[in-house]
Amino acid sequence: MSSADLPLHEDPGVQPERTLLAWNRTLLLLLVLAGFLLRWIPYQGAAVLTLVGGCSLVALGIFVGERARYRRAVHGILDESYPAAVRSVLGLTAAVMGIGLAALILLLSGEAP
Repeated sequence: MSSADLPLHEDPGVQPERTLLAWNRTLLLLLVLAGFLLRWIPYQGAAVLTLVGGCSLVALGIFVGERARYRRAVHGILDESYPAAVRSVLGLTAAVMGIGLAALILLLSGEAP
């Protein structure tokens, strides 16, 4: 993200940047998880690729939406009305729970690694 095209704010706690870093850590965690899941392929077969794809798609969704979330946060600070990103958080929660449940089902239905 280029700082030239992002709005400025006067938040001494740098809240939008901290929130952006938290989303980026989540994105990185999902990509690392996808890499670890690749180790299951010899034991669980190609079905693991659906889990890897799910993690990658969620990470891509975070990446695509982070600019809009940052802009909303900065404008919220400037307007003194900073709404929570409820849909984003609930969507991420549902996706991670779905990936976890699918991994559990895959492990219980086949030979454990």
